Amino acid sequence: MTEEKYPRAKPAKLITVRSLSADTENPVKIMGIVVEAQPGIALVQDILDDVDNAGSIWAIVEGMLEIAQKYILIGDVTEKKTSDDDKELRLAVSLSYNIDSLDIALYKETLELEEKVNQALSR
Repeated sequence: MTEEKYPRAKPAKLITVRSLSADTENPVKIMGIVVEAQPGIALVQDILDDVDNAGSIWAIVEGMLEIAQKYILIGDVTEKKTSDDDKELRLAVSLSYNIDSLDIALYKETLELEEKVNQALSR
């Protein structure tokens, strides 16, 4: 019996909804709060971005996400044609984690500290 080797999946990059585009490298990770939800799809507003600039995206999910709950969503950015030949971005979610109990301010502070440490180590 021979050992089969599979390519390692790329790690999901934490990104804001506002900075997503059709050319975004997949997979991506976003943090958001569910604004609307139906079985299989949910409108998610970014909570990592500044409140005034926060974007939202339709996420295609398995099952149903709960409205007003915070989630980390990992998936691939896709495009969907709308009725008038426009295209809108969608997130095809492969993993979703409920993070409603996470302190977002503390999480952002931790990300900033991680960036400072990485910069210090790269000097």
